[in-house]
Amino acid sequence: MKWIIGLVLIACAIVALAGSFLIFFGREQTWQMVAGDPDLGPFDLTRLERSPNANDALLCSPGLCEGVAVDARLPVYDMAPGALIAALDAAIEAQPERKRRVDDGSDAAALRYVTWTDTMRFPDTNQFLAVDLGEGRSGLIAYARAQLGRSDLGNNRARLERWTGAIDADG
Repeated sequence: MKWIIGLVLIACAIVALAGSFLIFFGREQTWQMVAGDPDLGPFDLTRLERSPNANDALLCSPGLCEGVAVDARLPVYDMAPGALIAALDAAIEAQPERKRRVDDGSDAAALRYVTWTDTMRFPDTNQFLAVDLGEGRSGLIAYARAQLGRSDLGNNRARLERWTGAIDADG
């Protein structure tokens, strides 16, 4: 019986310590101390390998993600890649999520953001690539992946669909 009480006290101490970190350092900083930079860096979206866990989402225009499981199809856009990325960036900036653009902007056809969930501030990397299809049209590859956890409960897909859907309304 004493060992059960000991285990409970140890568990309570761990929870109290974790809670102290979350309160003292803040949720985002705590996750950064635990897991490193919230930006997972650029993914090669032309040779994408999906996460083995249910913590990512992939949306693509037709013909751009052959051989990879796609969560939803995106349309072909009647604009050049640079214009598509500019419209997407404007749409993202208009959204209420806690976010930060993390790419350097040197590639006009690419875009990368880190977002954080509302409650626990779990970080996700969101990356986009506009592909020139000729005649002023572009396709889009949108990929988001959680840094922590084995599941994102559909948050990445919902965010990508909301952001890319805003292009249609604004673009």
